[in-house]
Amino acid sequence: MTNSAEGRWLGGKLSRRALVRGIALGMATPIVGGLLAACGQQATPTPAPQPTPTAAPAQQPTPTAAAAATPAPAATPTATPVVLKGTKLNILFGTFFVPETQDLMKQQLQEFGKETGVEATIDFINWPDLQPKISAAVQAGAGPDIVGMWDTWPSLYKEALVDVQDIVEQRMKGEGDYFDWVKKTVLVGDQWLSIPIGAPTSAQVFRKSALQQAGWPDPNNPPDTWEDLFKIGVEMKKNGMPLGQAFGHSTGDPPSFCYAFMWAHGAMEVEADGKTVAFNKPQFVEGMKLFLSYWKQAFDETGLSWDDATNNRAFLAGQIGWTFNGSSIYIAAKKQAPDIAEDIVHHIYPKGPAGRFNNLGSWSVGILKYSKNIAGAKAFLEWWTAPEQFRKWLEIQQGYQVAPTAYYLNDPYYKSDPKLVPYVEAAKYGRNKGYAGLGNEKAAEAFARYIVVDTFARAIQSGNAEEAIQWGASELQKIYGA
Repeated sequence: MTNSAEGRWLGGKLSRRALVRGIALGMATPIVGGLLAACGQQATPTPAPQPTPTAAPAQQPTPTAAAAATPAPAATPTATPVVLKGTKLNILFGTFFVPETQDLMKQQLQEFGKETGVEATIDFINWPDLQPKISAAVQAGAGPDIVGMWDTWPSLYKEALVDVQDIVEQRMKGEGDYFDWVKKTVLVGDQWLSIPIGAPTSAQVFRKSALQQAGWPDPNNPPDTWEDLFKIGVEMKKNGMPLGQAFGHSTGDPPSFCYAFMWAHGAMEVEADGKTVAFNKPQFVEGMKLFLSYWKQAFDETGLSWDDATNNRAFLAGQIGWTFNGSSIYIAAKKQAPDIAEDIVHHIYPKGPAGRFNNLGSWSVGILKYSKNIAGAKAFLEWWTAPEQFRKWLEIQQGYQVAPTAYYLNDPYYKSDPKLVPYVEAAKYGRNKGYAGLGNEKAAEAFARYIVVDTFARAIQSGNAEEAIQWGASELQKIYGA
């Protein structure tokens, strides 16, 4: 990381005008107008580490179609409302690490357009740019009609989203209730302002050969604790295959590591009351010291500036022997490097003194109130989230996305490849951002400011676990104690 410690960690308060200007200029830390109104104060952003420029994720294989295990409920035939004919609809999503997903969604939009007469388009942008783009649209009152959102974001945009309770009730009637981790991160109070679509999960991704060369006794059963992972990482790095972990400002891999490690060492952002910060815990301080003692010995030290794509490329290039990631590395390897795919073994998250936990919250899709085609947007989401279309979306991702209900989890794309089973198992250990409280606007703000991630980055840069965790607790107090 090239910035000085002072420049890296200090941020001044900004006016609303400056915030909007910052969004327009592409600030790395998302600023949400609705959040500022809800909190009644201006946000103090934490500047992001500058990521190494990355190329788009490599093309992934198109999966072989498999018969669905759970039959879809029959759709109730409905006549297309004449009012939709000739209208326009634009959808905004982040890019997918299984890019065939994007091709499928474009095809589905074309199909919907032919059936309804709606002129529908979809745009995909890089994940770190998605929230600033949505925020700018909300501020301007113009932009996409439908947006894909990460967990907790519905709370940020609650004043800007259309109620979709009717569609959600249809889904629950046909598919059963949503998982608890879904409800805790999508529901806004008792309102459904977006429709859950599940989430990618992460697991440990190892090269079996690297484990074997490092002296691990059974490469098919990788390390199960954080400390054992770090210890074997030392030997792996000696052999030129270090542990590789991103700690930059990116929404996937950095929080996947940092939140899981925090929980496994007895800390959390806030207690169940949603007010009492529980971050600066002795067990977490000791855990951070343990991590720091192994950082230079076991990890690729350039990880401070990595984003969600860097570790994928490093793993596929044979530069690292371990990382946290979704199944996208394995899916890419099956096409690009079958020898690496064969050498991969996945394992669920390591456990620590306080247990084993996985950062998990549901993505969702919502309609923005300024849309001039709310009827068309609701018609599309009702059509797209029904099993006939939604199952195709899950299937093409080959298990990368865990469904929001148990309805789909016995489908072949989750069970046919034993290497992918840990990704479904990870859902058992899910905790929401903001745990032990709700995944609400405060949890979303803490996530958007990368407070937990930056605590680790500060600790790595300074070598001082106590100071970094004290800083994190202070920043969380500004949010949860306000």
